[in-house]
Amino acid sequence: MLRLRPLLCSILALVLATSLARATLTWRPGEGWSDDSGSEISASSSRDQLELAHKLEAQGERDSALKAYKGLLRRWPLSFFAPEAQYRVGKILEDEGDFYTAFQAFQKMVTKYPSSEYFEQALNEQYRIANLYLAGEPQRIWKIPVGPSMDRTVEMYERIIKNAPYGDSAPQCQFNIGLAREHQRRFNDAVDAYQKVLDNYPASSVASNAQYQIGYAWMRSSLTGDYDMGAARKAIDAFQDYLVRYPSSDKAVQAQENIQKLGQKQTQGAFDVAKFYETQHETRAAFIYYNEVVREDPNSAQAQIAKKRIQELRPVVEALPGGLGPDGSGNLAAVQKVASGPAAPASPDSAPPDESNSPATNSAPPDATTTGALPADPNAPVTSSSPGATAAGATAATPATPADAPVAAPPDKTPLPQQ
Repeated sequence: MLRLRPLLCSILALVLATSLARATLTWRPGEGWSDDSGSEISASSSRDQLELAHKLEAQGERDSALKAYKGLLRRWPLSFFAPEAQYRVGKILEDEGDFYTAFQAFQKMVTKYPSSEYFEQALNEQYRIANLYLAGEPQRIWKIPVGPSMDRTVEMYERIIKNAPYGDSAPQCQFNIGLAREHQRRFNDAVDAYQKVLDNYPASSVASNAQYQIGYAWMRSSLTGDYDMGAARKAIDAFQDYLVRYPSSDKAVQAQENIQKLGQKQTQGAFDVAKFYETQHETRAAFIYYNEVVREDPNSAQAQIAKKRIQELRPVVEALPGGLGPDGSGNLAAVQKVASGPAAPASPDSAPPDESNSPATNSAPPDATTTGALPADPNAPVTSSSPGATAAGATAATPATPADAPVAAPPDKTPLPQQ
């Protein structure tokens, strides 16, 4: 890789030198650098200039047509024909595959001529280009592809939303920001993006998919690196919210299956933690996690073993300072809640004990890895409406969310009391 860098730099330098040798670059406020090489293609009026540009474009002389359109914009920027000229500049650049520059040209159209009949067309072209980048279109340096950029993709979608916050494509753009962040494995940012769909566009056609995808993003997060039981619980909560809000959705069955699989992984994770603490002679911690196993899935094979160990460890925990704790699970953190007011009675469906205020153990539990893996989710949404094809023939569709990875299930990182 290091050997390729000098070669790439040399190629870029050669391209730059060649371009500068052939081009006459001019800086204009609000436009940046532009190539004014070659003779000016101009007519006596903005109407004649537009007709000339149309004729050149129809003849396939795109470079000349591009210069003619730009000439109109320079000489008659406020004319009736300027919005169309700016739009055509973007279309020619798009047809030539210079997508990012085309996006910027359409942005000039939207910014300078918001009342033009070409406003919606420019937004649609921007949406089409952003979808291409989401599907993997590489960013380019001096027309040399250097790989896809999800940050640039997000930048484009955010710009479209800013241009028309309540436009037809705004909800889908916000949803696609979440997909882009998932591509980067930035799951917290993805969840934030999906939540904005629910907050800003609750009645949109993609709202249900956003709620489902919140659960899916948390589920993927729980399977990344060390198994995160906290993320798994958030995923379960999100899928349960999805079932409450959209019980008849086509993803309802898949959401139920995801909840079941996540619950099984939580049960196995808690069981592995309990066994680890037993090997470390941390009786109270083991007792707490065996109770967690029973609470998570009382009918599982792990729960049957856990119930037996709870009975065997109960006399030992009762003899420890604090005994079984206020809720009978061995967790002493609930003592602080009793001091400020009566605690609600524990139930099998209640949340796991709050152990955040308990002192940490001397040794951290190992990463206990389970052998199971969640199957690919056939219902990971691909909800972006078809962006269509550019004039160059490129077609983009929003990529499906990747299949689930194998699950690593280390113990929950919540600190537990020492004996």
